[in-house]
Amino acid sequence: MGRRGQGLGPRQTALLGLAWLFVTSGKDTTDYYATLDVGKKADKTEIKKAYRAKSLEYHPDKCELEHDVCQAKFIEVSTAYEVLSDDEKRKVYDKHGVDGLKEGAQDSDNAKAMFRQYFGREPDGNVRIVRRGGQMMFVEEGEPGPQENIYDDTSVIQLQQEEEVWKNYIHQRDEPWVVQFYKPNDDESVAIKGEYVKLADTFKDFLKISAVNCRKQRNICGQASIDSFPAIRWFPLDREAPPEIYEGPLTAKALGKWASEMMPDSAVVVEDKHQLRRWLDGVKSGPAVVLFTASHSTPAMWKALSTEFKPPRANLAVVRRCDKNGVFKTPLQRDFDVTIPQVVHLDPLDEHGKIAEKYTFELRKEVLTLWLQKLVMQAKKAGPAATFKEWTTQSLEAGECSPKDLAESWRNPHVEEAMRKLAQKYRTDPIKMLWVNLEMTPSLLDAFALEESETGHTDFFVAFRPKRSKFKVHKGALRFEELDAFVDGTLNGGPLEGRLKVPRIEL
Repeated sequence: MGRRGQGLGPRQTALLGLAWLFVTSGKDTTDYYATLDVGKKADKTEIKKAYRAKSLEYHPDKCELEHDVCQAKFIEVSTAYEVLSDDEKRKVYDKHGVDGLKEGAQDSDNAKAMFRQYFGREPDGNVRIVRRGGQMMFVEEGEPGPQENIYDDTSVIQLQQEEEVWKNYIHQRDEPWVVQFYKPNDDESVAIKGEYVKLADTFKDFLKISAVNCRKQRNICGQASIDSFPAIRWFPLDREAPPEIYEGPLTAKALGKWASEMMPDSAVVVEDKHQLRRWLDGVKSGPAVVLFTASHSTPAMWKALSTEFKPPRANLAVVRRCDKNGVFKTPLQRDFDVTIPQVVHLDPLDEHGKIAEKYTFELRKEVLTLWLQKLVMQAKKAGPAATFKEWTTQSLEAGECSPKDLAESWRNPHVEEAMRKLAQKYRTDPIKMLWVNLEMTPSLLDAFALEESETGHTDFFVAFRPKRSKFKVHKGALRFEELDAFVDGTLNGGPLEGRLKVPRIEL
């Protein structure tokens, strides 16, 4: 539905396809070679070089003569170049002079190109070149019909006429924008007003929906390469990326679907408890918040919030395709026993299915924003987040096992609660609590000589310092008090007598 549009590059200054247009009576003896100060045998390179110098000399930014004189000279130079740089026109001119070219007078498109180059803006309607007082001048004919804004006093952001406003809002944007370029005298532009306002009403809390009146802001529309109306563009968060062109039906529903698809999304999609656990284990700071929704895609409001509250500030996830009637519940919907839609705050240390806090207010962005801000402040006040993660190859390679002592537990329902308490107590200490399944990684039995252990347990609690390859196995009961004393002794310099029995741990 969308495709890449042209970026808002610098204004094109090359003179494109200018037509000979000259209005006078009697024989015209204009000498184009003299106008450009070149000889009649000059080649195209010489003519182009001379034109560049002359057009710069009479450009309003450089010309020191009166405005009307500068304008007339610029038109003369541009017209001379148009004729002498075209082989066919030059032949006619050389044989019959200016009068021989009169039958080639064309429409105003070429005059518009000259106008844009001279004034650096779009003309108002068609452009004619006329001779007045012996000098050639541009005349803007003006477009018929209304030119006033049609989106004032609506939820659509009507970008004002000043180019500084466009620069501040669009060129220096820090969030995506949807922009409609329209003309109030264009029937289709007026016809879609109601649908576009509906779009803005729906998205006003979490997406910028705006409009530009091309009757008043011709320069902006010209720079945006707008040549038909209405034209709708998506300006992405990346300021350097070109805008996306909307080519679908001009209805609020179709536009809303397109805008939602285009919105950046930092929310993590989770479908089962294993994906949820991996996501929670990856939370390094900030609250973990989950949306349960019946939608098959991430709602636009949640996308906007996930961008505003992305890690490390907060961590947002979404469980999609939930059954709002509660008949065919998804596994996670059933595990957490939530109504749909529902937003919940989870503690990564809690057992699966436990909710730290439910959001009980209206599902509006401004209210959710305040609630999330509260969770963020609470997380900052609480200090570093406690973690109790699975020990994996990825975590090992990522340095999860720090140079300092690391306590590990083989995860078991009988010791899990004690481990979570330890993780909470020692969250600010140079130690990490991890678990690993020995049935899935039996090689660890040899690595830590656990089969030779005299603990009498089938589950083990080990302190391990990976850089020194040294470890110590806890020999007491797997209760919080005993495990706490073991960790405390390790942190306070207790020796690690064992040495790793393999050169490298394989998880």
